[in-house]
Amino acid sequence: MTGTESTEEKEAAYNRGLDAGRIEQRLQGHDEHLRHINGSIDSMTRALQSLTEELRSNAALFSAGVTSDRRDLRERDRIAQVRVEEADNVESERTVRWTTWQRWFAVVGAIILVVNFGLGLYLAFNR
Repeated sequence: MTGTESTEEKEAAYNRGLDAGRIEQRLQGHDEHLRHINGSIDSMTRALQSLTEELRSNAALFSAGVTSDRRDLRERDRIAQVRVEEADNVESERTVRWTTWQRWFAVVGAIILVVNFGLGLYLAFNR
């Protein structure tokens, strides 16, 4: 072996070492980048789980509210129906039914009233 070959081998080995160091350094950079991505994915997963739980609790609350409103609405409708029936009963007890002769008397009295009013106007404006 000559000195030139030895130097060339050393230089080639040195270059391979540099390349290996650069590759290892790049790989370490990629590893750090992947750890950062994995951390981001983990934090996003936790955030999504938290959001899912919040969404589930809100949906359960909404469902309970709707059920309660339906029950309250049915109860209010039932109470309103009872009140209307009570009011109808009170109204029917309070209403006075006229007999046939009372109706005829009212009609004749109204006719007499209209005729007297017309006669009064006639006399008032023809003088």
